[in-house]
Amino acid sequence: MIRVDIESIVMAAGPVPSVVVLRERKGGAGSGAPLRALSIQTGAYEAAAIGGGMDSDKAAPRPIAHDVMLRTVQELGAKIERVEINRWEAPVFYADVVLDRGGDSSAEGCEGDGDTVESRAREIKIDARPSDALALAARSNAPIYVEDEVMNRAGSISLQSDTDPDSAKEELERFDEFVQGLSPDDF
Repeated sequence: MIRVDIESIVMAAGPVPSVVVLRERKGGAGSGAPLRALSIQTGAYEAAAIGGGMDSDKAAPRPIAHDVMLRTVQELGAKIERVEINRWEAPVFYADVVLDRGGDSSAEGCEGDGDTVESRAREIKIDARPSDALALAARSNAPIYVEDEVMNRAGSISLQSDTDPDSAKEELERFDEFVQGLSPDDF
């Protein structure tokens, strides 16, 4: 799994879908490799819900569904551990919201099935649309991960660079020189 952050949200109106861009974290791509990005199309409402979760300074006057879900998880003594975007069947992405339910005291004293409290999984995976999973991650500050295969198949090279402006300018100059030296025979 690759750790990503929400790089940007492109809000659209009408029949045009909005887009959420997830960007690989610095250092996750390995030595010297460019960072990758994954663009996921979503509706305007869903994109606004993700953006609203990222803008913690502006609380909605009333909770929306993602706020209610997060509060319910917290009241039940669990937390959102992480979000995983784990599958892509073009054009649909699939995600899981992974909850950590903490200690499960209801399992104590269970006998006969060979399970102990330690052997019971503390994590619960809940199938979710990526937009809903991302809205919950934004509200809970949970980490977001993308399956490597999904990033390889559906991702692209991130346009944003973590390099300093001088080296980025030098790279653009080298690219410009390269392009200027191309001829039709090169294709």
